[in-house]
Amino acid sequence: MNKAEKIKFIKSQLHELEIHEELFKQGLSSITSRKRNLELELDSLGASNSTRKGKFELSPELKLQAVACLTK
Repeated sequence: MNKAEKIKFIKSQLHELEIHEELFKQGLSSITSRKRNLELELDSLGASNSTRKGKFELSPELKLQAVACLTK
């Protein structure tokens, strides 16, 4: 692979990753919006406090594993 081919290949890979990044952002935005709507609906029904017994948080290790799975 000569220099020009390598540059072309890297640019195409970069462009593909940018597309995936945008799709990920759109998906995340959709999920966040849906979550917020559901939380608001629970609030309006007066059930928001009963559904949360504790805040669930991922450990840093699990966060890294999740990101690794998404970026394969």
